[in-house]
Amino acid sequence: MTDAVIIVLREVLEAMLLICMLMASSTAMGYRFRWMLPALALGACGATLYALRLEQISLAFEGFGQEYVNSTLLISIAIMLAAHNFLAVFQLRNLSGTVAYGPLVLVCIATVGMAITREGAEIYLYGYSYGVLAGNVTSIFSGGAIGLGIGFSMGTFFYYGLRSLARRQRLIVCCAVSLVLGASMMGQASVYLSQADILPYQEPLWDSSGLFEESSLMGELLRAAIGYEARPTLTQVSLYLGSVIVSTLAMLAGWRLRRAMESTKEGEADAK
Repeated sequence: MTDAVIIVLREVLEAMLLICMLMASSTAMGYRFRWMLPALALGACGATLYALRLEQISLAFEGFGQEYVNSTLLISIAIMLAAHNFLAVFQLRNLSGTVAYGPLVLVCIATVGMAITREGAEIYLYGYSYGVLAGNVTSIFSGGAIGLGIGFSMGTFFYYGLRSLARRQRLIVCCAVSLVLGASMMGQASVYLSQADILPYQEPLWDSSGLFEESSLMGELLRAAIGYEARPTLTQVSLYLGSVIVSTLAMLAGWRLRRAMESTKEGEADAK
């Protein structure tokens, strides 16, 4: 039962941090989260299809289909989070203006949909494999319900904590959270790519399992929050830092684009 609590909590918490960050960010940019319903519907459909088609997916690509799908989802989420940071910083320079609603909605729906697809499928498969097939329905589903409740509670506190901040501070914090989550996704993607033999096997750079074991509660929470790995490889660290750099460049591009647009408007106003 304890394992069920930890595993479900890890999956739910990772998705909740992402969803709540996007909710707080979209309100800071002057929009409600009307995108939530289609995003949840997309994620629920994706998770169900993924779980039901797991056997076919696993057999694809010479038996590495699941690794391909998971890594693709993770990399795509990281790209969407970098796009979010571009839009957020574009808005941050001039809070009195607004960003285009269409791109923001697309980013939010795609990001949440893919996150729920991955995390929801993991929970579904865990419950079915270790609960239904193994005959541990009561303990697995009881533990899962507890983990789900804790994850939702932590997500709720996180969201209202962000909402308590002023718009500028909220966007800054959301960008920082988005940057870390995106890097975490890329770090996890490198594990799947290594398992699929796309990336070469490497020895770990260090071993911090003596401090926080990955399977422990703290290790699972740190993994969900910041992508903690007790024994990371050079590729994992490189992709993690590479994601941070890409997201930072996206924010810089958003800032410069907004400044260039403001300079152009000021020039046109002076000419008149």
